[in-house]
Amino acid sequence: MYWKYIIRVLTILPLFISGCNNASESTDTRDSRVVSNSIEIKASPSRVWKIVTNKEYSKVLGNEFDKNAFVESEWKLGSDVYFKYEPDKLVSTGTIEKLIVNELIQIDYDFSGFKYAERYTIEDNGSTSKLSIYAGPYTSDYEAQKVVWNNWLSKVKELSEN
Repeated sequence: MYWKYIIRVLTILPLFISGCNNASESTDTRDSRVVSNSIEIKASPSRVWKIVTNKEYSKVLGNEFDKNAFVESEWKLGSDVYFKYEPDKLVSTGTIEKLIVNELIQIDYDFSGFKYAERYTIEDNGSTSKLSIYAGPYTSDYEAQKVVWNNWLSKVKELSEN
């Protein structure tokens, strides 16, 4: 049972190290922080994966970030991830750097030299799944981003359990 925690630490640690290393490239990083939260979902990891990666749910989940926001991707290792607003305004592009189907997605972004990453992990807990998000670093909007990500996790739970 402890191996799951060891794997989780080994999975999360590079994001925090990356966030710390990359944060030094930003102009104001003294207050940069990573949003880290998780939620238990009464659904299989494959169901949660489907909700997170299926185009059918992209706009519903995107609305948790902002009205008319959505994410578009092929959800394959090395593919681009496009954060957009309807009808077709591109906001940012990231790359899927790590991917294990039904378990892990890491998307790395570069905003003019400021590195940002999102890591999603899905842990199989028998009759439930644990979805975790690690996103950042954030600076001045950290508290607002915590709220947005909590809302997003709740929406994934709602959709996965229906």
